Amino acid sequence: MKELEKTKQTEWAERIRSLDDPATASKKPEALDDLVVLDLSSRSMAGCFCSSLLAELGAETIRIEPPGGDIVRTYSPNGIMHKETGLAYLQEGRNKYHVTLNLETEEGREMLKSLAGQADILIETYPAGTMDVWGIGYDELCKINPRLIFASLTAFGQFGPESGRSQYDYDNVSQARSGIQYATGEILPEGKTFDEMPHAVPTKAGPWIAWATSGAFAAVGILAALFHRTMTGEGQAIDVATPEAYERFNDYGLHWYGDQGVINERFGNLDACLWLYGFYPTQDGGVFLGGLRLEMWKALVDMLGKWDEWGADEWTTLAPFTKKDWQLKYQAMINPLTSQYTSEELTAKSIDYAKSGRLAPITPVVAEIVPPSKTMQDENWQERGIFTPVQDPIYGSIVCAQAQWKATETPPRTKWVCRPVGYDNGFVYLKYLGYGPVRLKELDEKGVI
Repeated sequence: MKELEKTKQTEWAERIRSLDDPATASKKPEALDDLVVLDLSSRSMAGCFCSSLLAELGAETIRIEPPGGDIVRTYSPNGIMHKETGLAYLQEGRNKYHVTLNLETEEGREMLKSLAGQADILIETYPAGTMDVWGIGYDELCKINPRLIFASLTAFGQFGPESGRSQYDYDNVSQARSGIQYATGEILPEGKTFDEMPHAVPTKAGPWIAWATSGAFAAVGILAALFHRTMTGEGQAIDVATPEAYERFNDYGLHWYGDQGVINERFGNLDACLWLYGFYPTQDGGVFLGGLRLEMWKALVDMLGKWDEWGADEWTTLAPFTKKDWQLKYQAMINPLTSQYTSEELTAKSIDYAKSGRLAPITPVVAEIVPPSKTMQDENWQERGIFTPVQDPIYGSIVCAQAQWKATETPPRTKWVCRPVGYDNGFVYLKYLGYGPVRLKELDEKGVI
C-alpha cells in the first residue's frame, strides 16, 4: 500500500510540475496584462511590494519617483549600491517601468492627472491628505476617471484621530503600534535586569514584515475592487493603515485580552497557545521542534529517551503544557538533551522514529534553523525555481525571490529586475502623453521630471 501511495505521489508531482513549473511561465498568458498601474510609493516599501505583486501578474506598472529617485532606493546593508540602486529595491523594482515626476509642481500634477485618466490603479503612500492638498486625491481623480481604483497605504489611515499627522509610514513604527512587537522577543527572567540581559526586550521582525503585510492586503483589496468594477464599471478608494494590517496577525493575543483581560507577554521562542512549539539548541546551531498533538509531544519525549522518567504514559491532555511555568520547566529539561546532537542527527532521529518508534508513524516535527546561504542552496527550493537568477539587461544576473506561487494557467513571473531612476521617461511619456525628446528636455530643465 505504501509503495502504491508513493507511486501516486510521484506521478502527481511529475504531472503538476509539467503544468506549473516556473520555467515555462514565459510561454503562458498573464492574468493582469490589460491593466495599467501607477505606483506613487514614497519612502515606503509597502506600496512597492503591493505593485510588485500586480506587476508579477502582468500589469503594466509605472513606478513614479521624484527627480533623483525615491529614498527607498538607498535601503541597503552597509550602504552597498549596485549600479546606484540599493539591494532592497532590487527586490521590489521588478517588472516596473520607472519614470520621474515632481508632484510638488503644478505641471507635474497636471501630467499625473493625464496619466491617471488612462490608468486602472493608482497606489500611493503619502501621509493622509497630501494628495488632496495637491489636487490629485481620489475625489479629483475619480472625476477624471470614474473607473480608477485608488489605493492609499499610510501610517494611520485616511480617517481617525491620528490621520491628520503628517508622518510617513515606517515599518518598525507599525510593528510597534500593532501590539505584536510587544509580545515578541526573549523574556526577562525573574531576578534578572536589562543590564544583565540587554537582549530581553521587545524585538522587531527581521524583515519589514509590516510593510509587506499592508502591501499584500492592499493588493487583495485591489483585486476585489477590480472584480467589483467588472460588474458595475465603478472604481473605488482603498484605505490601508499598515499597523492595522499587521495587527491582523496578532491572532489569539487580541482575543486573550478582549475576552479575559490578559496581556500576551513576551515568551521568547515558546508559545502560550501551543506545545510543543519552539526552537531548541543543537551542537551546530538549533532546530525547531513541533508537536501540536499530545502524541507528537510524547513521541519527542520517547525519542529523547525520557518516556519513563517523565511519566509520558500518564499524560492525557496537552492543556497543562500550554501554561507558562510548565513550558519553562520542560524547556530547561529539553535544552541539554537536544544539545547532545547536531541538527542533522535530530532530524534523522525523527525520521527513524516515524518508521519504528513506539508511536510510529507519529513523530515530532524537526526542522534545522538554516542561514540564507543554505536556504538558497536547498535542492527543494532550487528545483522549484524561486532562486533562479534573473538575467537583467541592466543589472546583470540577479538572484531575487520570484514565483512565490505557482499556477497552471496564468503564473506570476519576473521579467526584469529593476530600472535606474527615470530610465523609462522616454517610453512612458511618449506612449501616454505624446511627449518627445524636445518636450522631455524642457521638463527636465524646469525640474518637472
